[in-house]
Amino acid sequence: MNPQVSSKNDSAQEPLTDKNDTYQQPPEKSAEWQALSAWSIISNVVSTLKVLLSNGYAIIPIVYTGWQKGFSLQWSIAVISVLTLLITLSALIEWRKFRYRIQGNQLEVKKGLLFTKKNEIPLNKIQNVRFEQPFYFRPMDLATLVVETAGSKKDEAALAALDRKLAQSLKARLLKKPSITNDTHQVGRQDNSADDQARDLQDGKLIATRSLKQLVTYGLYQNNFIWFAIVAGPIAGQIQWEEIAKNPLVGEVFSWFALHTSHNVGLQLLTFFGLLFMFYAVISLISVIAAVLKYHPYQLKLLNRTLQRSGGVISHQQDALKTHRIQVIQFEQPALARVIGRWTLFFKQVAGQEIEERTKQNMLVPCVSNSEIAPLIANLPEVKDQKITIPERFIGIHITWFYRRVQLAIIPATIFSMFHLFIPDGPPIFNWFWGATIVVIGLLYLRYRQWGYWINDNVVWQHTGLIGQNWKRIPYNKIQSVKVTQTRTQKRAGLAYIELGLASGTLTLPYVPESVAQTIVTRSLSKTVNDHNNWI
Repeated sequence: MNPQVSSKNDSAQEPLTDKNDTYQQPPEKSAEWQALSAWSIISNVVSTLKVLLSNGYAIIPIVYTGWQKGFSLQWSIAVISVLTLLITLSALIEWRKFRYRIQGNQLEVKKGLLFTKKNEIPLNKIQNVRFEQPFYFRPMDLATLVVETAGSKKDEAALAALDRKLAQSLKARLLKKPSITNDTHQVGRQDNSADDQARDLQDGKLIATRSLKQLVTYGLYQNNFIWFAIVAGPIAGQIQWEEIAKNPLVGEVFSWFALHTSHNVGLQLLTFFGLLFMFYAVISLISVIAAVLKYHPYQLKLLNRTLQRSGGVISHQQDALKTHRIQVIQFEQPALARVIGRWTLFFKQVAGQEIEERTKQNMLVPCVSNSEIAPLIANLPEVKDQKITIPERFIGIHITWFYRRVQLAIIPATIFSMFHLFIPDGPPIFNWFWGATIVVIGLLYLRYRQWGYWINDNVVWQHTGLIGQNWKRIPYNKIQSVKVTQTRTQKRAGLAYIELGLASGTLTLPYVPESVAQTIVTRSLSKTVNDHNNWI
């Protein structure tokens, strides 16, 4: 291997001050440790239940099997009672030991029973502040603030059950970047109070809204049928299909179907695809309902270089993302979205705690038409002077990538075929292995056909996909490192393997011409020389 690595100058620092960006020193009482409302116990219980439910799908087959064999009612009640008691006790202790305050230019949080843990979060390191108002807090006009920092794998702080006005005020103060002066004890004055800033955040420039119809469309083309199949698979494996088949009613249905379709293959296929469509329609309906409940009424605003997304029917949310934290803009178009000409835009930020519910997705704008893309992106201060349009074509990677992976896919099938020659009556898997190999090769070809790039003066575009397509816009000034690797075969063919290191993660362009790799390296380093702002 012949790796070449180029990195940005680590000495580049992000300026901490702006002319009109100052920070008001908190009043003395703000320096005192503040406790949360007792209503935060509810939030703690719900959070624990979410963790248990989100990580508990793996034990569904065990629970189902136990239910089939008969659980003891007394033991079931005892287990549920103990679990409920432990969760409630844990939430109560967490509430009693949780304290927070804004001290100088940082947010401080301490918690813990036997060992006290104290987090000191500099305000200029806060990446996002989420405002959440679950349905159980709405009657009391309470809300939760979730604070996230760059590179964090979990929430740095969650201030639950705050008065809504207080939450808005704290959010404005946390998002306000502090100014640094020569006197470390002196802080600049600001024109508006924290309450005024909170109102300003709500009155920012409206740059995007999504109607109920658009959210329904988003739910239709973005449904997670594959994930449903993964979760439902273990459950289906535990169902006693033989017992169901012996049911008299089921037997009558199958007999009627066989009687009327035994001599009509077309009717059999029509019935099969009809049932498949009905199943897909049910999954799509679930996806549509989830999209509407999570995002309606969708609004995206911009104020002081901060994006604010709000929405949610049951649990109202307000997400904030500073525009200079955006590393990559991703344009995603699933198969169905390609038919209707719609995109989903993701603003990919510094890797760590992503905004959209820890799903590795970032702040998004759903159901965007081609004509809406340029005006929407033009609102971002960092790219307001650039005309952003999705490239109409891309340059594909070299076909050698496909050939190498086909060889790897054929090797297991060949080995199984050799075993089959010596064991003619072997397992049925021998007969199906080549079929599976052909399917894998077909998927590899679709992947190869969709993988490519396009180079502009200020950015490099990556194109990927299978049936749908994804475009990622990668500015040169956000590239932290470029790693160019060549095997002996690649070197002889004049090809290279590029890894683009960004704060949001690593992007790959395999089997591209060596000249393209050198162009990306040169332009990335050139941007570093001329732009001393911090890449983050």
